[in-house]
Amino acid sequence: MKKSILSFAMLVAAATCGAQTAHIGGVFNKIIIDNQKSTSVVLCQNVNGKLEEKAGAGLRSYDKSFSLNVGSETGLLNKVSYIGADGEFYPIYLGDKDSININVEDGNIKLSGKIGKENEFIAGWFEILAPLRTLDYTLAGRKATPARYHAVIDSVTTLAQQYMANVNTGNAAFDSYIKKAMPFLLQYDITSVFMNGIEWPKHEDYPQYIQDYLSKDIYNSMDVWHYSPQPFDLMLNYAFAKTFVYNFIMGPTLPWELKYIKNDELRGEVILSAMERNLLDSADVVCKRYESSFVTPKQKVRRVDLLKKYMVKKAGNPWIDFTYEDANGKKRKLSDFKGKVVLVDVWATWCPPCKKEIPYLQELEKEFAKKNIVFLSVSFDTDRVAWKKMLKDKNMGGVQLISYRKGPLVTDYQIAEIPQFMVFSKTGKTVNISAPRPSEPALKQLLEAELKK
Repeated sequence: MKKSILSFAMLVAAATCGAQTAHIGGVFNKIIIDNQKSTSVVLCQNVNGKLEEKAGAGLRSYDKSFSLNVGSETGLLNKVSYIGADGEFYPIYLGDKDSININVEDGNIKLSGKIGKENEFIAGWFEILAPLRTLDYTLAGRKATPARYHAVIDSVTTLAQQYMANVNTGNAAFDSYIKKAMPFLLQYDITSVFMNGIEWPKHEDYPQYIQDYLSKDIYNSMDVWHYSPQPFDLMLNYAFAKTFVYNFIMGPTLPWELKYIKNDELRGEVILSAMERNLLDSADVVCKRYESSFVTPKQKVRRVDLLKKYMVKKAGNPWIDFTYEDANGKKRKLSDFKGKVVLVDVWATWCPPCKKEIPYLQELEKEFAKKNIVFLSVSFDTDRVAWKKMLKDKNMGGVQLISYRKGPLVTDYQIAEIPQFMVFSKTGKTVNISAPRPSEPALKQLLEAELKK
């Protein structure tokens, strides 16, 4: 028996020793607003144009330090990843057995420890960019004059372009990736100067790099989508700088961004991202205008899905069906009640404003008891026991379902705050996706008007 236990322990130790891990720690000091600072840091990778979180750690409140072990299961090892918080991200390379210490403050990063040639190259890059990033990320820097910005941009862009042209760490995969990514990192830092209100009187007064950058439509391939950590924001910054600042043309930024993109697939991804960000008033229009931009099967499916979510919010458009369980475990659908006016109440037991509406909702149920209307309540609770207890304690009527804060109410109706009340017609069409609360007389009037139709 003892021999078996010893053998098992040796196997565990051997497996642990052979496991691929890297360690990253240090300080990430980012001011969000006034005296508020970031509370956590995340490690991400670019997945189809978006930074997808793979690992993360909390920042200690007293010194903003963190410590994080990264295993192979994260998919981060031996690849370029991005570390950051609240919109500020830095490329990092996590090699097996690396132990990396970072220090981030005032928009600059310093790397030390066992960092490898890849991170030595990244560290050198940010040494070159430091003068520009200090202007962009510090209060004192933002007060610099256009002349000061001009001198820094001229110096930094010359050195940066020379530096990226000579990448040679001996890691072919890293060199290939970072050589494509660094121009976009530089472009993001350059366009950030316009967010600080910097401009020059005439085209010829601009730094040469900016003149070259803004005089061309440069986003003509999918590279920016795959190699920039924040491609949507970068191209939006570019459109703002080129349209409003450089050429003095007023109007919405998004249509100009789409006009400057010369690659159909890339334009399609930007439109879809704009829709996901709820920039729908303008994005929906250009979706029809630029329908040819959706060139891949996945883009076409996403477009239909996003338009469906957009349309459900507009009165007169079809509802999106959903299915959730009642207290007995029976699945009930919204479409089960087609032919009746449906009032949907999205609530939770832990929500004080929701509980405040319960007596008013019960009073409405009594008033409309013999009418062609269904009162359908869907809870965002994740504790089924607490939910069922409140149903009993409050003697709650109507149709009661639980969503566990999942499914179409979150993904399709995009409900982020509760309580929320929705009214649907007898024919399964949206009447009002953000209807008045039961405590407001306007809801009773809305239901009466809908019943007469």
